[in-house]
Amino acid sequence: MREIEGARFPLPLRKKLDPAHTALVVIDLQNDFCHRDGVFGRLGVSLETMPRMLKSVGNLVAEARRLDIMIVWVRATYDPVVRSPALEDTLSRPGLTADVCLERTWGAEWVDGLGPDPEAGNEVCLTKHRFSAFWDTAIDLFLRSNRISTVLVTGVVTSGCVESTARDAFFRNYFVVMPSDTAASYSQERHEASLRKMAHSMGEVPTSEQVMSIWREFEPGPRNWHLQSKRASIKRDLEEVADPRHTAFVIVDMQNDFCHPDGGMAQRDADISANSRAIPTVRELLDRARRAGILVIHVHGNYGPLSASSVWIGGDTEASVALEICQPGTWGAQSVAELAPSPAEPIVIKHRYSAFVDTRLETLLRSNGIETLVVTGTATTACVESTVRDAMMRDYEVVVPREAVAARGSMKHLHEASLEAMDLYFARVVSGEQLAAAWSACQSAAG
Repeated sequence: MREIEGARFPLPLRKKLDPAHTALVVIDLQNDFCHRDGVFGRLGVSLETMPRMLKSVGNLVAEARRLDIMIVWVRATYDPVVRSPALEDTLSRPGLTADVCLERTWGAEWVDGLGPDPEAGNEVCLTKHRFSAFWDTAIDLFLRSNRISTVLVTGVVTSGCVESTARDAFFRNYFVVMPSDTAASYSQERHEASLRKMAHSMGEVPTSEQVMSIWREFEPGPRNWHLQSKRASIKRDLEEVADPRHTAFVIVDMQNDFCHPDGGMAQRDADISANSRAIPTVRELLDRARRAGILVIHVHGNYGPLSASSVWIGGDTEASVALEICQPGTWGAQSVAELAPSPAEPIVIKHRYSAFVDTRLETLLRSNGIETLVVTGTATTACVESTVRDAMMRDYEVVVPREAVAARGSMKHLHEASLEAMDLYFARVVSGEQLAAAWSACQSAAG
């Protein structure tokens, strides 16, 4: 996050709670969970901590609204269509034989007048069907779209949906603050154990009054969610987009089986000449990236039978290729010699076309404050374009040097169409010379 560049850790709570980059997340304050006439109240569980918690959350919401802080309201629904056997088994343990939080029922409504203000530009309401708010909702999209770096997690129950959300927020590199009196559980023992775990491993657990005392030092002002703030942060030219300080150089599938004359594709009589021709350009840009201190990430496809599903195998027009190319641990799966990773450069192993699917790529990008990806490699029409599309959908700027991507000879027409589509919707397709010039200008400006 640019807001904390150069920061020393541990970061002071005041720095984390800056209203410009903070979001208040309110979880499951619904009748079935919190009201005496709701499902849990009718089960006879203790709701004695709910009134105090609801008052504390209400105070935080009021202060967040005064300061124009982003608020994310998260509600749960558990209609039969989203209840799996595993979820059914878990929900039945506390005796929830009755349906809980069904859509369009009083039980799913917000409790005691709490809930989003439909007229407010800084409030969003999301619906989840599992404990964590990060499962099957757009919460991460709203947080990253508004350059949020800290989440205040509140609601019920502490040891369930609140803790699950807090954990997933932490794992996605958000700072997590869980005010101790703005969460509640049906067991004080579980509530306190959860708070201790959070404070020990994943975030800070102040009181709501401590949070508000910090917020009282601030006045309403520019916020990252404001449209004018977003417009001001738009990167206009290639030099700004590809600035080495926030750029990663990504090499996709430039492996022996795809690019070497002795590799698996060439041995199957595929025309890999375009892949071979791309190697010197990728190497030249790789050298420039290394000199500029840019994070270099090598993406390797591994396509062995253990990771192959029947859909994956059946969807490949050459099923044997899906099982035999780039087998884990083989020479064919290694980078071509000219593009071999240095010891400090991470390798991301993927098992599908996109480098984002079931890999650690986004963890590397977020952990290093990356905002732009320069994507090179093969094949343009499959793994490169899939990665580019997924990067843009995750709000990364993308640059594709046209001479540094390639596809098999039989796909030349698709290669050109792919470049056109990427340039139109998902990336800036530029020449290698343009990218090199942009990097040189950035280095000159940096002195």
